[in-house]
Amino acid sequence: MNKKSIIAIAILAIILVVGIYYTVQDKNDTNDGNDTPKEDAVIDENNDKETLPEEKVEEDPAEEPQEEEEQVTLERGKPAPDFTLTTLAGEEVSLSDYEGKIVMMNFWATWCTYCDQEMPDLQRLYEENKDKDFVVLAVNVGEDEKTARDYIDEGGYTFPVLLDEDSKVAQQRYYVSAYPTSYYIDKDGTLIGAVPGMMTYPQMTQILEQIRNGEI
Repeated sequence: MNKKSIIAIAILAIILVVGIYYTVQDKNDTNDGNDTPKEDAVIDENNDKETLPEEKVEEDPAEEPQEEEEQVTLERGKPAPDFTLTTLAGEEVSLSDYEGKIVMMNFWATWCTYCDQEMPDLQRLYEENKDKDFVVLAVNVGEDEKTARDYIDEGGYTFPVLLDEDSKVAQQRYYVSAYPTSYYIDKDGTLIGAVPGMMTYPQMTQILEQIRNGEI
């Protein structure tokens, strides 16, 4: 492990059609400045399954089982499932519209404490990279347009916000059950992996640089 690494990251969780996560974790005991570190996930070396800190994700209290319209397989190295949603600006966009950019697709909700804590770092990451090869897509799950808009306006966030009001994209295409959860998608639309749970700005930037450098 590279001893120069100063932050812990959790990356490349492959969520299969049955919803099982497999995650590769790089970690280091040191931390950078005032950023609050994400607690290390615990990996059982015998079965390579990960147990995440419970406080890092929140289950949707309003979430109810929904009938699955179609089976979608999520697999690293395969195309990320496409979808079309409406933005807060009233524009219909598809994931495929962002080919040519590295996409960080962040599933969130206004009631989620850890989403709220993560938002300023998402904004900073977006502002520093929006004119480059990267975009943040913040997918609001299960809430109406006014609820999402009021929250975004109050926070002064400017990254694209997509409305998944019926939760179908989150639940039926990306099998999201806890928030926040972030997916990374390469410039050609290929799924790189996912990070379930809150991240800090240093963790986000390290993952982005590793993707750019072809390290993951």
